[in-house]
Amino acid sequence: MNKTLLPLSIATAVLSIASATFVLAQVNPDDFTEEPDKTMAASHSSFVKGDTAKASQEIRKAATYVRNESREVAGSAKAGVENAAASLDKLGRDVKSGAVKSGDELKQTFARVDHALAVGWHTTAEEAKNSGKDASAALKKAGAALDGAAKWSGTELKQGAQASLRTLQKAGKKAGEAVKFGAEQVEGWFKDIGNGIKEVGGKL
Repeated sequence: MNKTLLPLSIATAVLSIASATFVLAQVNPDDFTEEPDKTMAASHSSFVKGDTAKASQEIRKAATYVRNESREVAGSAKAGVENAAASLDKLGRDVKSGAVKSGDELKQTFARVDHALAVGWHTTAEEAKNSGKDASAALKKAGAALDGAAKWSGTELKQGAQASLRTLQKAGKKAGEAVKFGAEQVEGWFKDIGNGIKEVGGKL
């Protein structure tokens, strides 16, 4: 083989492998344990299979879930979560009409939706904490949304945020389990989740 062509051949091979990996990389609904991510992942799977009607239907279901969440977050966070639901409504319409051409468009919207939920629940946790109420339930929801935003955006969270997410995911796992945490532990989670939200937000 001509030596001048060797680097080009290697580069072509590397690009081919990278492209194949990208094409094969798909979102699995089983990668998510919480809503609305399970439904959004199902919609993404339907979209890449060419079933835009099913994908649109799943996106509308996710929008309903997010809109319901807007009624539970703190009043100061309500508008942000409502806007996230509206963005899902628009995405569902665009998918149905054929205006969306790439699954990456779904991922980008889903990352922003999860980020809005994470901000909403983190704000809710802050208000609960400042008023002396238990903030752990709101923090757990903020953590779940942050986890989803990181996955959709391909962001690897820093160690502190990852550790807090794992702890929050395990907390209160058993049915009917009452969980009460100390103020210092909640404060640590609050800080780590907040840093993670900023980290992901900077990449959206």
